[in-house]
Amino acid sequence: MAKRIFTSAGLTFTATAAGSVATTSGYMALKAGAVTQLVDVLEILVSGKNSASVVGGFVYKRASTLETTPTALAAPHSDGLMLPAGTAISSTVVPFVAAATQTTPSNTVTDATLQLGMNAFGGILRWNAQTFQQWQILGSGAPGQESVLVNLTTYGGATTPADAHIIYEPY
Repeated sequence: MAKRIFTSAGLTFTATAAGSVATTSGYMALKAGAVTQLVDVLEILVSGKNSASVVGGFVYKRASTLETTPTALAAPHSDGLMLPAGTAISSTVVPFVAAATQTTPSNTVTDATLQLGMNAFGGILRWNAQTFQQWQILGSGAPGQESVLVNLTTYGGATTPADAHIIYEPY
């Protein structure tokens, strides 16, 4: 299959408590496009854009409550094939930063959490999956169908601007 990159720019990742509804345009989420679709998340990169030292309590979590009606991406956000000659697959993964009803990151202790905390004053965090250690999304309803990059007060986060990208491969 063909790898894709979902990029955001100029988002203000509003810090919220774990288990709370995410703030509009304060997160990045990927949702499998079909019930049987598997998506491997291979890399997450966050670049802090704050003008002073502040903790970004970034985590990648599954969604306990899925969004409704995701808003189509608009510039400067993007999602595209990494190989120019690649072909899109029939079940399209849905990348979004806003929706009619926002996603809710899971606060269940048995759901996986990928810790991505950093200093958002120009800090850069890059998580790159080793072979067979990729994050996986499976299109079968919450919590597996949707995962979200979010900044949480529960992890010491304060509201901060940042740019980010998520590299993923849908099947």
